[in-house]
Amino acid sequence: MISHGIVRPLHRALVQSTLLALIATPGMAQAPRVAADTTAVPVTFDDAVRLALRQSVTVRQATNSSAASEATVRQRSLALLPNLSLSTNTTESYGFTFNQNEGRIVDRATTNFTVGATSGVTLYDGGRNRANIREARLSNSANDADLTRARQTAVFTVAAQYLTLVQAIEQLRVQRDNLSAQRSQDSVIQRLVRAGARPISDQYQQQATVASAQFAVVSAERNAEVASVSLIQTLQLDPRGRYRFVPPAMTDSVRVVRFNLDSLLGKALGSRADLDALETRVEASKQSIASASGARLPSLSMNLGYNTAFNSASTLAFSDQLSQRRNGSLGVSISMPLFDRGAAGVATQQARIAADNARIQLADREQTVASEVRRAYLDHAAAVQQLEAAQAQLRASELAASTTERRYQVGAGTLLEVTTARAQLVQAASAVVTARFTLAFQQSLMAYYVGDLVPEQVTLQ
Repeated sequence: MISHGIVRPLHRALVQSTLLALIATPGMAQAPRVAADTTAVPVTFDDAVRLALRQSVTVRQATNSSAASEATVRQRSLALLPNLSLSTNTTESYGFTFNQNEGRIVDRATTNFTVGATSGVTLYDGGRNRANIREARLSNSANDADLTRARQTAVFTVAAQYLTLVQAIEQLRVQRDNLSAQRSQDSVIQRLVRAGARPISDQYQQQATVASAQFAVVSAERNAEVASVSLIQTLQLDPRGRYRFVPPAMTDSVRVVRFNLDSLLGKALGSRADLDALETRVEASKQSIASASGARLPSLSMNLGYNTAFNSASTLAFSDQLSQRRNGSLGVSISMPLFDRGAAGVATQQARIAADNARIQLADREQTVASEVRRAYLDHAAAVQQLEAAQAQLRASELAASTTERRYQVGAGTLLEVTTARAQLVQAASAVVTARFTLAFQQSLMAYYVGDLVPEQVTLQ
C-alpha cells in the first residue's frame, strides 16, 4: 500500500500540471489550432473578400442593372439624332400597262426599279425626349449607388460569417483544451483511487465529466462545420470541395474605439449609398412627371427624302433614267394633340404617384438607417462592457479554480467543487472569446453602418 507521504506529492504535481493546462486555455495569445489538411484549399479573409465581390449573386445582379441602365441612357440620347433609311423596290409587270414615256398602253413585260433614302428628326416633342434622358441618367446614378451598397453588403456579410467561423474555431479550441485537462485529471483521480486516497465515486464522477467534455467538443465541431458551410454558400464555392479557412491575424487585446452617436448619424445620413440611390430616384421621378406632361404639348418634326427610278419600257439607258428621274422632298410637320382619350392625364397621374412612393421610401429608409446606426452604437457599447465583464470573470474564475485545486490537494475540498470551478473557468474563457470577437466585429465594420466602408480595404482586428 502506498503511504500518504508518497501519494500527496504525486497528487499535487499531477493536479498542478492539469490545472496549468486548463488555465492556459483562455490565454488568448495562441492562434486557433485547426487540424492541418493538405488536400484542402486555403482561403484567407482577403481571398474571401475578393470572392464575395466577384461571386456574390447580389453584386452580380446589381452590376447587370447598372450596365442595363447605361444602355438605356445611350438609347435615349440617340433618340435626339435623325434617323436614316434606304429602301429599294423592284416589280415585274406583264400584260397591258401604261407607258408613261410613250403615253400609250403597251402589251409587254416591264421592269420597274426604284431606290430612295429618307430621314427624319424630331425638333420638339414637348420636352419629353430630354426629360427621358435626364431620368435615365439619374436612374443610372441610382443603380451605381445600389452597386456600391451591394458590394459593401457582400463584404459585410462575409466578414460577419468569417468572424462567426473564427469564433467557432476558438470555442472548439477551448473545449478541446478542457477535454484534455479533464482527461489528465481523470488519470490523476484513478491513481488516487488505486492508492486509496479518494473514493471510487470520485472516479465515476470524473468519468462523467470527461464524457460531458467530449460531448461539448462534438457540439463545437459541428458549430464550426456549420459556420464553414455558410461561408461556402455565401462565396458560391463548390460544395464538393474541401476548404481551409485561415483565421485573420488578430491581436490578443482589442483596442477600444470610442464613437459619438450624433457624429455617426450625421455621417450615415450623408454617406450611405442606399440613401443616395433613393434620393436620386426621387429626382428621376420628377423627370418622369415632366415627360408624361409633355404629351399634352405639340410636336414638331422634319422629314427629308430623295429617290430615283428605272423603267424597262423606256428607251433611255439605266444610268440616264436614274439621273433624269431624281427628286427630293423636304417637309415639316406639326402635331397638336387635341384628344388622346385621357392617356396623357393618366400617365401624369401615375408618374406623380410613383414620385410620391419614392419620397415615402426615402423617408422610411432614412428612419431605418438611423435605427441601424443607433443599434450598432448600442451594440458596440454593450460589447465593450461585455468584454470587460468577461475578462473580470475570467480572472476570478482562474483564482477560484486554483484555490479549489489547492483545497482538493490537501483534502479540504471535494471533486464536485473542483468540477464546478473548472466549468466556470471554461465558461469564462468562452465568454472572453465571444466578447473579444464581438467587439472586434463591431469596431471594424462600423464603417458599413455609416456608409464609408471601402470593400477592398476591410480588415478585422
